[in-house]
Amino acid sequence: MRRSGKSISLYLVLCMICFALAGCDRQEVAGAPNAEYEAQKIIVEGDIENPREITVGEMRSLPQKKLDASLTRTTGLLEEFKATGPTVKDVLEHMGINYKDYKGIGFTGRDNYYCLVTPEIIAERELILALTVDGQNELPDELRPARLCVQGEFGPYWVKMVDRIVLYKEIPEKDITSVWVFKNLAEGIEPYQYEYYGSKDDAIELAQIFSRFDNVDSKAFFTMKSSDGFKKNEAINMVSQRYYIKVSGEDAPMNMAPNIKLGMNVMHIAWFSTNADAAIFPEEIIELTGERQVGAHKGISLSAMLEEIGLTDIENKQFEVVGTDGNSVRVSGQELDKGILLIKEDGSYPVVWHEGEGLKPIDNLMRLRQR
Repeated sequence: MRRSGKSISLYLVLCMICFALAGCDRQEVAGAPNAEYEAQKIIVEGDIENPREITVGEMRSLPQKKLDASLTRTTGLLEEFKATGPTVKDVLEHMGINYKDYKGIGFTGRDNYYCLVTPEIIAERELILALTVDGQNELPDELRPARLCVQGEFGPYWVKMVDRIVLYKEIPEKDITSVWVFKNLAEGIEPYQYEYYGSKDDAIELAQIFSRFDNVDSKAFFTMKSSDGFKKNEAINMVSQRYYIKVSGEDAPMNMAPNIKLGMNVMHIAWFSTNADAAIFPEEIIELTGERQVGAHKGISLSAMLEEIGLTDIENKQFEVVGTDGNSVRVSGQELDKGILLIKEDGSYPVVWHEGEGLKPIDNLMRLRQR
């Protein structure tokens, strides 16, 4: 009897172990990525001879990086998750593409959201294409085929549903020759009523702004910077249609487009630039430049404003300060340092100079132009 009891007990234990192992096997099979997902592709194009493609299954065979991801959306919301996937560098090398040959990489999602990663970010950050999030063996549909992870950058760089990568070998360098006051530049353009959190706010289409610039290179970067220091780049051809700057209401000035999800916008834009032109929002850029006092007036140093936008060697250049009424004054870069831009309650932006300079004030600035 004792032997029979022990045998039965041993048999029951073995059965329980077998059931447990079988359950684990079933869970692994149930959690395995499905064939449809594994076959999804990312297309790589741009400055390469022919477009190439790679499947999720192929990417999964590459070395997988684990990341404790943490990103802050431009709304201030913190998002944290664990991600795993190959680096963009390894993905490109698997396709026979040298990562270092390119100055910029654009990432586009299935929803047409686009973000351009600049050489500075490529050099400083490790770009990961996540294939799993929080331990799940496959991404949910709203993230497939892959999600770009750029640790240390704000939410707009974390592109979801990446299905296209665009490579740029050369990007025209910026040579800013005109800096405009956006409000005065946009005078006469009929605003579009853009809906944002239930309210309809005035927005100006960038295509109409570009038509007033001197020269826009379609291969250049479009750069935006917010008053809190966040900078984002896009390819010009991605912002030249159905892309707006919201100029009224909450969080304005802010970029808006049908493919930009809420929280991926650049809020409180201080300035933006193309290859040769820049536009400023004085109420925001003063947060970046600080104030300077001239006599009884406080405002934005003209030199500091140009430096913030990226102009260099200002002292050795010549400029023309042009008002909305057509009046202008020509100054050297050294004289420019004596002037400040004021922000008036009536919506005008005068330029005044240190006393004794003999320079004519400008009632309302239209633009600063390099001569």
